[in-house]
Amino acid sequence: MFFLRSIRFRITLWYVLTVALILGASGVFWYLSLARTLQTELDDRLLTIATNVAEQVQGAPLQDSALCRGLAHELALSGAGAFVGIYDAQGRLWCETLPDALPDEEAPVLAALAEAGQPRYQTIKRNNDALRILDQPLLLGAAVHGIVRVGTSEKPAQRILDRLTLILLLSFPLPLAALALGGWFLADRALAPVEDITQTISQINTDSLSRRLPQGDERNEIGRLVKNFNHMLEQLENSFRRMRQFAADASHELRTPLTVLRGETEVALRWGKDPEELRQVLESNLEEIDRMGRIIDDLLLLAKSEAGETPMTIKRVNLNQLLHELAMQGKILGENKGIAVSFNLPEKAVLYTDGDELRLHQMLLNLVSNGIKYTPTGGRVDLRLIRADGQAEISVSDTGVGMEAEHLQRIFDRFYRIDSNLTLETGAGLGLSIVKWIIEAHHGRIEVSSKPGEGSCFKVYLPLAAADTDID
Repeated sequence: MFFLRSIRFRITLWYVLTVALILGASGVFWYLSLARTLQTELDDRLLTIATNVAEQVQGAPLQDSALCRGLAHELALSGAGAFVGIYDAQGRLWCETLPDALPDEEAPVLAALAEAGQPRYQTIKRNNDALRILDQPLLLGAAVHGIVRVGTSEKPAQRILDRLTLILLLSFPLPLAALALGGWFLADRALAPVEDITQTISQINTDSLSRRLPQGDERNEIGRLVKNFNHMLEQLENSFRRMRQFAADASHELRTPLTVLRGETEVALRWGKDPEELRQVLESNLEEIDRMGRIIDDLLLLAKSEAGETPMTIKRVNLNQLLHELAMQGKILGENKGIAVSFNLPEKAVLYTDGDELRLHQMLLNLVSNGIKYTPTGGRVDLRLIRADGQAEISVSDTGVGMEAEHLQRIFDRFYRIDSNLTLETGAGLGLSIVKWIIEAHHGRIEVSSKPGEGSCFKVYLPLAAADTDID
């Protein structure tokens, strides 16, 4: 069954069937063409004989028996294999070169043909033979003198057609067999790369996603298939690598607060006697529980965003007002560290965008919180909103520790943290991943620039709503 279902077999079968159909159609065409040619030649020969007989009969009495004998002798010598009958205008037989050779025809029918003055060709089956008959009116001027009936057997022509049929039938199997073998060989050669691909694919699993198929000529279908499959393997490898890294980082991030919870709880159970000590342990445990809750909430948000299950409430958002509110919140967050938070808004324009106001607020608050978190005491965080190239540009810059250029492409990865920042306040490493997701969900983009010891600047670009208004 596999053999019959294989692509190689089906390609060969369709190839052979197509060629057989073409050969069959060609054979039928040549058969019909030859049959038509032979009949035309036969009709022309009958017409020639009828014309010669009519010329000999012109002016001679139809009762002249010598004329009839002469016609029979002349036809016998010519070897034409034809026989002639001459009838008068009433359809009565006068002369017949070969008795009973012509089929009988009723006299009124022949008289009507003579009167019509038009020749008639017909094929009549008689005694396992087919006779081709021509009825040619015999005219003397405009007057009907009689009718000449000429006939001959179609057996010679049929023998030619039968021989052609036999030749075609005998010549079909051999070329079809040769074509089938050739088609099988060509299909095998054409599908050999597919078989190699199948063998290689069967050896690829989750532990060997780094393997690649040998790259062929990209100008053909197999080469493009290999290229696309290698691209898919690369994407799968990256996805699996991110999944493994995600699982490892998530387990690490959750293990730390769990370890703290376990250790502090065990200490409290063994040695805690003072109510104040127990209270401090419970407060510390509550902090770790809150930390785990935030990590789990962030992970759940990112997982839902990737699955497209995070709903967005899209409405017109006033970016000037949003940035003003964030600046006020930022000032409160920065007071404990002595960090100044300032903002700069367009003086004569109110910029709007269409989006989810809560998500946009969350995104900007994450950027402001990061700026405060990684800026030493006495530093500053600046917020600015401008119109740039038909978009709203929101920049959040700080005077913090900054980053090396090698980190800028990875800071939006989940759980990615820079070792040099571990001495400062640290989070789970999910904030910037959420920031990037929210921006992309709003069809925007984010850019970052940074220098170690000088600070960082994040620029968010969002599409402007059509109803931006200028303030007069």
